[in-house]
Amino acid sequence: MFAKKNLIAVAALATLAVSAQAQSSVTLYGNVDVGLTSIKTKSTPANPAVDGTVTGVTSSILTESFFGLKGQEDLGGGLKAIFKLESFIDVDTGATTAGNFFGKNAYVGLAGDFGTVKLGNQESLFKTEAAAFDAFGVSPVLAVSKLFVDSESWQNTIGYTSPNLSGLTLSAQHSAKENGKAVAAGQVNGGATAVAANYTVGALGLSAVYGDVRSVNASVAAEQNQTWLLGASYDFGVVKAFAQYGQNKAEDAAGADVSKDKFYQVGAVVPVTQAGSVHAAFGQVKTSFPVGADAKERQFSLAYHHALSKRTSVYAGGTYAKWEQAAAEEKITTLAVGVRHAF
Repeated sequence: MFAKKNLIAVAALATLAVSAQAQSSVTLYGNVDVGLTSIKTKSTPANPAVDGTVTGVTSSILTESFFGLKGQEDLGGGLKAIFKLESFIDVDTGATTAGNFFGKNAYVGLAGDFGTVKLGNQESLFKTEAAAFDAFGVSPVLAVSKLFVDSESWQNTIGYTSPNLSGLTLSAQHSAKENGKAVAAGQVNGGATAVAANYTVGALGLSAVYGDVRSVNASVAAEQNQTWLLGASYDFGVVKAFAQYGQNKAEDAAGADVSKDKFYQVGAVVPVTQAGSVHAAFGQVKTSFPVGADAKERQFSLAYHHALSKRTSVYAGGTYAKWEQAAAEEKITTLAVGVRHAF
């Protein structure tokens, strides 16, 4: 009888252990951001098609609006299966943002002591690293780094992120070339590779990312881009400062120069109350061409962000952008006030 009870106890413990190892979870989460905007455009020479002021309700001002599903399963031995599905939302219309339904992220992978490996559609290292060193993060309207960095995701991608090595994290991505496979405009499909290093210690943050994008979409299929971007931040307590510098060189299929971009931006986040902070950033990208006049684009953004709770906040701000090339120029002034809720 004693032996039988022991066998039953051992079996029960084994069952509990297997159940614990097989634990899994799925989380629904997202971000809803919408506000009132007034956008004034003035061109030289005058362009009646775009000049004037447009007032309306706009989605994704301070942050991206999206919803997602993510989950993991404990496989035992420190190994986990993970997945993430994220879809952009146009809150003003209720529509899915143009592009694929899960255009933000759609991947599955494995995570363990070796790091994390992911397969599928993934936000590029350029997007994530640029957002980390911009006072406005990944804001589609206010972020200055969007002058230089393509904010779309990379399709057909394998990605790797190392474990934290005393503050240093290494990452790599490769978008496999799949000839004849259709892609949404602006999304990478084929021959794209990027590597990044991110170092954080105390109040200091440093980042470097390099990429070779050899095929983007049908409209620029013959273009090859070699891009690098450096980022730095330091939290002084009374202010957190940000800076970035990067270059992009574009060539055609024959290796001839198409254009060269030089980019920089500086920014700051200043806590002014326990719940509120002022965000400011200025940046410029200058584009030179082998033939033709160089182009220049500048942007200055300023906003106040106030948290009403851990999940809900309100904001007010604006941005001024100016593009110029030879005698032509375009000035865009955007003012916005909105509300954001994370769930």
